[in-house]
Order: sequence, then structure tokens, then C-alpha cells
Amino acid sequence: MHRLVNAHQHRHWDARRRYRDPRHPVAEAFARPKVEWLAGRLGIDRTTSVLDVGAGNGMFTWWWAQVAGRVEGLELSVNMIERSPCRDLLREGDAYALPYEDGSFDVVFAGNLLHHLTRPQDALAEMRRVARGRIAICEGNRNHLPMALFGAGSRVCRGVLHYSRRTLVRLVTSSGLEVLDVRAHGYVYENQSPAASLPAARRLEAVSPGGAYLLMAAVERQRTSSGPVTR
Repeated sequence: MHRLVNAHQHRHWDARRRYRDPRHPVAEAFARPKVEWLAGRLGIDRTTSVLDVGAGNGMFTWWWAQVAGRVEGLELSVNMIERSPCRDLLREGDAYALPYEDGSFDVVFAGNLLHHLTRPQDALAEMRRVARGRIAICEGNRNHLPMALFGAGSRVCRGVLHYSRRTLVRLVTSSGLEVLDVRAHGYVYENQSPAASLPAARRLEAVSPGGAYLLMAAVERQRTSSGPVTR
């Protein structure tokens, strides 16, 4: 995994200038269905607190705020925070040392974060510490050809080549969590898809079991009696 992660992640995000507003129609088509699916699997509603780790410009944070109660986003790059339309929900911080007490949030979420990290298991340990038993994840799916090609051609996102359904399940279960559900989803790319492609992408998402992203709902192992997902 380490060989796939570029050493200059922080420099890249501090220099990034183009990133779609979460309220843009393409950004909404990207983020909202993922948030709603995870919310349904983990019982998230207006009484639920959610922490979004690696929030970027609030791409997911904005949409979590539409379905949950107390929502905060944590982001290492000040540049990304300053470019967010929901700066009031974001604070600066490190995924390896979350600035919160144990059990501060009902749910902790990481959206397209793990493939940027050299130590994803350490970040998951911090997410478990801060969560009250529920973890949500969205990651790129290397078994989706366009995503694999994107990862292969990107210096910053090459870590996505590590993540398949199997490797993500293995990482999460080895971190002491049990997977409630996992699925591939999505044919919309938040910063790349043209708005004109949305009708076709939505039709494809409605009928296709695949997709560019992996969505995972997980809980502390002792909180469920069902067996872990290993497929």
C-alpha cells in the first residue's frame, strides 16, 4: 500500500484550486445517494451525530448535514476548508489524531480518504475510538475500469489501486469492525462528470450492481450477531 501513496499529499491539497461546490448538480448526484444509502444502513437520522474525516471542501459534509443532526467535518488542508461553502461545519485536524474525546460521535465517516493514507489502519483505529459503534466508508473501486485507469494515471490518487471489495473488507474486519453491508455504487465523478451525463448515469445506477465506488456500513463487532461480510 505504501508504494501507491504519493508522499506529497498535503502539498497537493494545499495547492488545489478547482473543486466542485457540494451544491452543484453533479456533486449532489455524486454524494447524496451515497449518504442516503449509508444513512439507511446505519439508522442515521436527525438525532444522529456524524463526523466526516478527511472532509475536503465539505463534499459529503454538506449532504450529511441534510440527513443527520450534529455534523462536523475534519480536514487537514486549510486551503480546502477555505474553499468550502460549509466552513462553519469544518475544522482543521489530522485523521491519525482526531481532536475529540472517545465516543464523541454516533457515526464516523471517511469518504475517499483511505487511499490517500500510508497508515489507513491507524486512521480506522482513531475513527473507532471517536465513534459510538458505527463506521461508514466510501472508497474508490479498483475493479471498476474507469476508476482503475484514473488511479493508474494519478500521482495523488494512485492508492485507489489497492482497494477492491475484498481488500476493503479485510482492512475493516482486521481493525475490529464487522461489516453490515457493502456495495459498489456510482457512475458520477464529482469533479469530472459533465452535467449532461447525469441522466444516463442515474439510469445506469438504477440497474447496475457495479460502480466506481465502494460503500460500506460497519459496526463494532460485539454489537451485532450476524456474520461478517467476506465476499
